[in-house]
Amino acid sequence: MQISQFNQLAHAGAVTNMRFFESGCSPLVIECQYEYPGDDNHVPMKALLQNDQGDILTCQNITQAYDICRKAGLHKAELVQVIPHDEACAGYTLRAEEQSIPLVF
Repeated sequence: MQISQFNQLAHAGAVTNMRFFESGCSPLVIECQYEYPGDDNHVPMKALLQNDQGDILTCQNITQAYDICRKAGLHKAELVQVIPHDEACAGYTLRAEEQSIPLVF
């Protein structure tokens, strides 16, 4: 989802949740969970934020992710930390997602 579409959905009140995915080996990415306004089925959808060229939007730190959300009028998110190369977590990526950290900014 391009950042312009994200801003439109946020201003329409369609964004239901934001998630920041942080991996020890790559930059932070932002996932937007939303429902289209007026959709009677209430099917939640998810998409990673993209820049204008269609590339996945990445942040070097959490402050950059905060700024993107604040500009859209959002002040809550979940931080999901994934450690893919840790032997203790091998094969438990979904388990790491369940243990998200709520953020208010």
